[in-house]
Amino acid sequence: MLASYVVLAASLVVAANAYSSGAPESVCGDMVPKHPVPRQSSPPPYKITTSTQAAKAGAPLEVVISGNGPTDTIRGLLVQARAGDKPIGKFTLKPNDPFAQLLNCGEPGNAVTHKKHDEKFDKQTVAFTWTPPAGFNGEVKIRATIALNGAVFWVGVESAPIKVSS
Repeated sequence: MLASYVVLAASLVVAANAYSSGAPESVCGDMVPKHPVPRQSSPPPYKITTSTQAAKAGAPLEVVISGNGPTDTIRGLLVQARAGDKPIGKFTLKPNDPFAQLLNCGEPGNAVTHKKHDEKFDKQTVAFTWTPPAGFNGEVKIRATIALNGAVFWVGVESAPIKVSS
């Protein structure tokens, strides 16, 4: 029996670290990590805010993801701007960002995920720049999957709607 628990614990650790270097493109659609545990059903201890809720097409805006308290850190994430279920626009990161990297979810740079990093570099707040596509008119929400660690994560964390007009 003890051997079964040891094997289970080892497999959970291996699986939890499987995407330590960022979300794979295969999860772009449903944004659900393939961790061996279910997503959290409790309200997320994170919020997504934007620098504006009325944007011009082609004009960048800031996206901030933050934990509600100092222990609500971010180990991993996948972020997209979505019009309905479609990722749109482009993210821009600060040069040499130690935490985040761009991901191609159908188009280069239309998603952001985490880089491999040591636990001590988990963040309580992360910020990115997002630019809606030129000529776009419609409503967009920033949508994220946020992981506290490999076993505790929330899917479908959303910002307030952003009205984009050209």
